Parts: sequence; structure tokens; C-alpha cells
Amino acid sequence: MKYLVIDAALSGKGIRNKYEGDYIAPEDLGLSLTTKRKLNEWLLKYDNEHYNGFVDDNLINELDREGKEIALMIKKELPEVKLEYFSDARMTIEMI
Repeated sequence: MKYLVIDAALSGKGIRNKYEGDYIAPEDLGLSLTTKRKLNEWLLKYDNEHYNGFVDDNLINELDREGKEIALMIKKELPEVKLEYFSDARMTIEMI
């Protein structure tokens, strides 16, 4: 069983192996084009807010909501995977 974490760390690809720590390319997981597109768009928005200093709570809430939505999409495509969402802005973890 794979244990994955969805996060928006600047150096990452949005999906990492929970125990090995390495990032996994979405293409290697066989995710749909829609999910990969949403993941990439979300990463860009999260990066922009990171550079703004995570000062807009409303935007952070929206980004985290969107990230959890993407995590649910991934969970539907990969039902055999255990999945967590990590908020880089809030430094919190949530099981999906």
C-alpha cells in the first residue's frame, strides 16, 4: 500500500511519499489529465501566495479547500492509496 501526502511545498511536485519523503510525478501515478491540470494550477497559486508571505487568510483557506478537493480527486482515482493533505501555510495535516 502506498501512503501519499498532497502538499504545495515550493520544491515539490504536489505529491510525495509519506515515509520516503521523495516527490512523485503525477504522470507516474497514472492520474487523469484533469487532475494533473488542477494540481499544477493549484501549485502555481500556492507558490504565489508563499511569495506573498501567506498573509491573506481567506486566500489560504481557499487554497487549502482546493488542495483537499484535489486530494479527493486523487483518492477516487487511486482508491488503494492512503492519502493525507498537508497545508504548507498552516503547517497542519489532515487525513483524506
